Amino acid sequence: MRVTILGGGYSGLNAFYNLNANINKKLISNSNKFTFYTAYLQHIINGANYISNINFVNINEVKEIDIERKEVKFSDGTTDNPDAMIIALGCNKGKIIKSIDTLFKKDNLSIQPESWRDEIVAIQLAFYLKRLGKNVSYSGDLLNWAGKNISSVVKEEMEKAQIKIVENADDVIPECQPLEEVGEFDYKTNFEIKKDIYAVGDLIRKWPRTGELAMRSGVFIGKHLSGKTKDNFKPILINIIDTGRGKAIHFRSDIPWGGNFESVKTSRVRALMKRFIEKHYVSSKGNMGFLYRL
Repeated sequence: MRVTILGGGYSGLNAFYNLNANINKKLISNSNKFTFYTAYLQHIINGANYISNINFVNINEVKEIDIERKEVKFSDGTTDNPDAMIIALGCNKGKIIKSIDTLFKKDNLSIQPESWRDEIVAIQLAFYLKRLGKNVSYSGDLLNWAGKNISSVVKEEMEKAQIKIVENADDVIPECQPLEEVGEFDYKTNFEIKKDIYAVGDLIRKWPRTGELAMRSGVFIGKHLSGKTKDNFKPILINIIDTGRGKAIHFRSDIPWGGNFESVKTSRVRALMKRFIEKHYVSSKGNMGFLYRL
């Protein structure tokens, strides 16, 4: 079987890593660098590394995807018709990065995400900016969409950090937009949007945008196409938000997908876990590895 993966981000790389070695697999991206955006805020604060070089990427840019014909056209004029296609092109984080860079230069900030799907980034940003001694207020759902208990803990930790909760804010974190020529997708089972065509990561419509969830989807589809699992994918939101005060909020939830499970804990150990995760993904070149089972 010949599999083409479009996109070298969180989900695309993990799909590649988890496809069997006997599968003829090819990963195509417009860059041979893996950027771990979760560590980008730490990079701004203390210069931490957040980029890895990937040596197995075929560099090209997607121009058009024909779902009906299972064909992809590239900017260099070539086309590809693989046996299976994994679309993992993510969303354009350029505007978010530019916005973050601007906010770090300000002293008084009122932060609000344009979309609930990017709210975790906005909340983490608020905590870090407050740690730097800035005057910070926040407007948003406080992750209520992930669960009432989670939202309650987030609100409590924000209040402890003296981050004001307000109705409206001026500093809007722009939504991470998918590529115009690709868009977003719905799927019925295991990311298959059409026979032998799969969409994973941030391209899934109405999913929260987190690196962990994108990686988890990539790991699954790699295992699924390799016959390593017969289970259906069950999405779960797992994240760690550093409060900037030596503790972090660690939560899990399937509520965004109609479930009723939520778990939330706050401790110093979770803050250490977040630092480990940031270093792990950069050194492993985006490979989720054993963290998939945690």
